[in-house]
This record gives sequence, structure tokens and C-alpha cells, in this order.
Amino acid sequence: MNKTIEDIHVHVLMWLEEAAHMIRDSFAGKLMIETKANRKDLVTNIDKNVQDFLIRKITEYYPTHQILGEESAEQFTAKNREHIWIIDPIDGTANFVKQQDHFCILISYYENDIGKLGYMYDVMNRDIYYAIANEGVFLNDRKLSAPPAISLQEGLVAIDVQNWCGKSCLEELSNEAFDIRYFGCGGIDSIHVITGKFAAFATSKAGPWDKAAQLIFAKEFGLRVSRFDGSNVNYLEGGDWIIANQSAYEELLAIVKKF
Repeated sequence: MNKTIEDIHVHVLMWLEEAAHMIRDSFAGKLMIETKANRKDLVTNIDKNVQDFLIRKITEYYPTHQILGEESAEQFTAKNREHIWIIDPIDGTANFVKQQDHFCILISYYENDIGKLGYMYDVMNRDIYYAIANEGVFLNDRKLSAPPAISLQEGLVAIDVQNWCGKSCLEELSNEAFDIRYFGCGGIDSIHVITGKFAAFATSKAGPWDKAAQLIFAKEFGLRVSRFDGSNVNYLEGGDWIIANQSAYEELLAIVKKF
């Protein structure tokens, strides 16, 4: 790991702990909840406070770097791609509000379109998963092994169930996969793929902040990622996408192409 990446990594680990404390401490107070696209698309004052905190920290230490945050995405323009951070302060805000569980913080850092660092912090379990380019994947500083290959027939698959309702491919996937699961948080669902608990995760709608970190994990572990039509995933663009192990990918892709 070069010195620059090492310095960034040390900073991010500290910032994640501070941000997680902010989130957990917020349960003692009253949330201010707003809606975005619809009544189920929530944002809270804590989402905004955590993002502001992370942006302040990045800007303080790396003032020339660009930052794409979910809660301020409309302000982002990729002037250049030398240094780009992508942040989701609370991935799974509905879970944060309704369950106080199954949500995470997502952060990624890219240099010239190459993913260098990816982080997924399962806040309530206090587990920090991170991927370092060419160094591997870690959980709380313990290096992880790549997940075992799991076929679609033997594996659990996570999908954004509500958006699949009424589509014939949902019935097909139900028949072909061992079973279907969904946490309602792309980060948590992706963690289950990365740790081998799920064979795959497929979602029909995601922002860059919902997948930029996971793409770095996938590259380190040789997992397959693509759009539903099989094309490459652009870390700066939203849309549908899949993350799957080698055994499940082709069969899953044949189904999601019909979405």
C-alpha cells in the first residue's frame, strides 16, 4: 500500500467510527424525517449531518478532491477524475428509521476511474468491511478469503422485491434460486454476497453511492458485476446492477435480462 493510500485509509477508519457514534447517539433524540422521490424514499437530519461531517473531513485533509454524496448529488460535476470520493452516509435509511438496524455507511475512493478503497460499515454490528486495491478484503482488520462458489440453485439471492412484483422473471427466479432474501439495504445485501452467505444481489435501481464501494470488493474477490443487460457498470452512473459469484452469475443474468 503506498503512503497516500495508507494515509487515506487511516483517516477513513477514524471518520467511520466518529460517524457511527453520531448515528447510534441519534437514537436518544428525535429524528427529523423528510421524503424525497416518494413517501418510502426517506432522508433524515442524521443522513445530512453524517454526510456533512464526512465532507468536512475529506475537504480538510484533501481539499482538491471531488466528492459525490447521495444527499447532495445534484451539486456534483466530474471536473476531472483524478480523485473522487463517493459517499452514502446512511445506506438503508428506511431501516434506520423503522428498525434501527440493517443499515450501513458506504464510502469509496477512486483515482482516475480506478477504485482504490471501499468501505461498508455495518453500524449496529460495529463491523467495518473494507477493500484495498491489490491488497484484499478485510473485516475489522482481519483479512477475508474469497467466498465459495455457490450455484443459483443452491444459493440465496437478494433482490429489491417490491420492484419485481408483477414481473414474470420474479417467478422464474423464485423457481431457479434456492430462495430469495432482501434486507432493504444494498450494502448489507452486498456484504452477504461478499461473505458467501448469498450467491448474488440484484437491484433494479441504484445510485453511484449504492455500488461504488462494492465494485472494489468485487474486483478483489473476482466476483461478477454487470448491468442487467450484461454491460459494464459505471461507478459514477445509477441504474440496475448485479453482484454475484462466478457460479451463479450467468444463470442469474439470463433471468434479469428479462426484467
